[in-house]
Amino acid sequence: MTRFVLRALLLLAPRAFRERYGAEFLTVHGERLARRESVPGRIALAAREVCGLGLTVVRLRMGATTSRRALTLAEGAAAGPPRHRHPSRTGGRVGAVLDGVGRDLRFEVRTLRRSPGFTIAAVAVLGLGIGANTAIFSAANAFLFRPLPFGDPDRLVMLYETNPEFRWTHAQAAPANVFDWREQVEAFEDVAIYSEFVPQTPYVRDGRPELLGVTSVTGNYFSVLGVRPALGRGFEPEETWAGADDVAVLSHPTWVSTFGADPGIVGRTIELGSASVRIVGVMPPGFDYPSERTQVWIPWGWEPAFRQQIWFRRAHFVRPVARLKTGIDPEQATAEFQLVVDRLKTEFPETNRVMGAGLMPLRDFLVMDVRAHLYVLLGAVALLLLLACTNVANLMLVRASDRARDVALRLALGAARSRVARQMLTEGVLLALAGGALGLGLGWAGVRALSLRQQVGIEGATELALDYRVILFTLVVALASALLFGSAPAIRSARGDLQEVLKDGGRHGRSRGGLKTVNALVVTEVALTLLLVVGAGLMVRTFLILRNIDPGFRTESVLALRFTIPSERYAERDQVLSFQDELERRLEGRAGIERVGIVGQLPLNGQSWSSQFQAVGWPPERLGLEILHRRADPGYFEALDIPLIRGRMFGPADGPDAPLVVLINETFARKHFAGEDPIGQRIAYDRVATPESTWYEIVGIVGDQLQVSPGEPPRDEVFENRRQDWGRSDWFVVRTTGDPTAATAAVRDALAEMDPLIPIAEVQSLRDVWRSSMAREEFLLTLLGVFAVSALLLAAVGVYGVTAQAARKRTHEIGIRLALGAGGGDVLRLILAQGLAVVGIGLVVGVATAMVATRAIGTFLYGVEPTDPLTLGVVVVLLTVVAAVACYVPARRATAVDPAASLRAD
Repeated sequence: MTRFVLRALLLLAPRAFRERYGAEFLTVHGERLARRESVPGRIALAAREVCGLGLTVVRLRMGATTSRRALTLAEGAAAGPPRHRHPSRTGGRVGAVLDGVGRDLRFEVRTLRRSPGFTIAAVAVLGLGIGANTAIFSAANAFLFRPLPFGDPDRLVMLYETNPEFRWTHAQAAPANVFDWREQVEAFEDVAIYSEFVPQTPYVRDGRPELLGVTSVTGNYFSVLGVRPALGRGFEPEETWAGADDVAVLSHPTWVSTFGADPGIVGRTIELGSASVRIVGVMPPGFDYPSERTQVWIPWGWEPAFRQQIWFRRAHFVRPVARLKTGIDPEQATAEFQLVVDRLKTEFPETNRVMGAGLMPLRDFLVMDVRAHLYVLLGAVALLLLLACTNVANLMLVRASDRARDVALRLALGAARSRVARQMLTEGVLLALAGGALGLGLGWAGVRALSLRQQVGIEGATELALDYRVILFTLVVALASALLFGSAPAIRSARGDLQEVLKDGGRHGRSRGGLKTVNALVVTEVALTLLLVVGAGLMVRTFLILRNIDPGFRTESVLALRFTIPSERYAERDQVLSFQDELERRLEGRAGIERVGIVGQLPLNGQSWSSQFQAVGWPPERLGLEILHRRADPGYFEALDIPLIRGRMFGPADGPDAPLVVLINETFARKHFAGEDPIGQRIAYDRVATPESTWYEIVGIVGDQLQVSPGEPPRDEVFENRRQDWGRSDWFVVRTTGDPTAATAAVRDALAEMDPLIPIAEVQSLRDVWRSSMAREEFLLTLLGVFAVSALLLAAVGVYGVTAQAARKRTHEIGIRLALGAGGGDVLRLILAQGLAVVGIGLVVGVATAMVATRAIGTFLYGVEPTDPLTLGVVVVLLTVVAAVACYVPARRATAVDPAASLRAD
């Protein structure tokens, strides 16, 4: 009977509809009817099928809608859950739920395909927000969550020293102190020592030199970390000390690239630098601790007598890592550790009087420098995702308002409100999954970009990858986003007033309550956007201030190169100095090179050694704390245009065997010789100087140079004469007349002429050194800038959408105003005022939030306060302009309304 009625109704429909959808409609709905087991269920379903198709036929005959939309409407009405179910069949209920979910998915896929503009916009917005979160989470995953490549890493702790006089907080340790800690702290199972400095050491293969990064470690290094070599063995504890065989362990990539993955490499002897070492092992893939620059590990080779020498307790240049005994937590270990540290202060007052120490889990120590950056970026992308969800929610609310009549018809035909809400949520899930897929692709591109920016960003960015944690995170974010932006439209659609919607064609379906919800979302968008843009603006101001700071030396047209003069061919001091002097002479005779100088460490690289000092005639209580040291020659100061303030420069008479002389910077003179003439003063690098101390005469004062970063003022520094305090691995600074990188070939040629077996270890322009000193700030600025621009675009879309919707809601009103003589300018001002009023509320909320939230990035700012009024004012103006443009387009379109057409439509 039901099939007969359905067929009869189909005969009343247009021919095109019957030919295209008739068979499909009868088949689909006939199957639904056949699946109902109870008679009441069949009757209820049949009634809804007949009513749904009947309404479709009537609307088709009246020309009210397209045939595809009519079929969808009828299917949506019939998709409501049956009023009667058999209560005893759990499997049937589960199957019915799954069947309903499947129908919802198919229905919403067809619905989204018919609205490509909305679908593309929503997916693009979500993809942007999810992609940014995916990229930044991959960085957080690499540093904060990915397992360390060690055995039982939770038992590993980093030991460090502190000193309030020197303002040390997590400093390197003195080796003698570390050996005492290892022997006296019962909570430590063992303690290993390694160097953070990874020198480039030459290895000659087939007559051609190449450089390998070498890290010095104690013999128990690999056992403490709990890592076994892939080939051969690690080191033995006795190999820490001199007298044992010279051995080495290779990293896996070096074994593959340099030694061709030779399985017979274990036991082979190679020439590494000036020593012959025997390869005893190859580490597994993925292990390169402590640095990705490490290619070879070698034992320290210390003399046993060093343990009794004062310099071994005074010099702080090693990193100790300890493994806790089973069952010992860091708090217990810290308590016992501090007892030993306090005891050493009493036993060795000359070196340990104020020397403290501490420990922390190894992972916490390794991410200490990047943790704050990652948290700021995670917060920024979370705001961007929330902004994207708000934007999509706005789009869906507008869409729900436009579909209010269709939803009301379904409800009138018997569809359950919960089913309508579920369909809306299903649409949100589909959009979120599509946005998640796009976001995963954008996140992968972002990871690649982060890796490429390693040199100006977070060290270790090459370890970023989209592993299962990142993919799972993306899926969770996508589903959470669906709930965020899908809930409001679903609830609003399910609560619609049927009589209000149906009585006059749906004009009242776009209610003021719906507009209030949309306006609230726009306020949220504007506030979030202002917060992101203010954060980016503060970083821009910081970066500009740092970039305009005078570093105290020339950065343009200067090239810096470093190499090591091997001891096996140049064993004596005079040989090393003669080699350096001759290379300087040859380079200064080449075209395009103006001046060449030599310095032990470049400025702004943060590497230096420090000491205390006393001057002749000072009482014991007067001393200088932590002065920095650097060796240089006159060519260094001239090549970098560092001025001589007073006194004289190093001269030819200041040879290796002449009285020791030094230069000091202005900060040194101002801080330690205020009101005195430092020229001619003699100083010694001791806390309490004695007649047996080594004395240096101050012969000149040079201009200040930044030593660590543009954000840190110059510290007191002393320059030793390169010819008196010589070294094998120094930097040559070359001032050129043009592009500094063009001088690299000239330096290589000159070096090859003198010794073809000496490779250049590092090449940098001073401009790159200057930029690298602001790497963290530039990295953070770049990402926050991208997020801020994205937020501006999303806010513009949101403001445009709500203004356009408001203009559509007032079409009838605008028609009446125009019919009564109002001008286009009046309508334009009306719509603009309404849109900008909402934006103004958002700006007020955003400014109030920013005044508090921006304090979170206060540690990254320099020369600007988190509540900087100039930045806030510029951002408010910028957002107002963007919002005004977004409001103007729909407002201008509203002025073109035809009053007659508007009144007829009403």
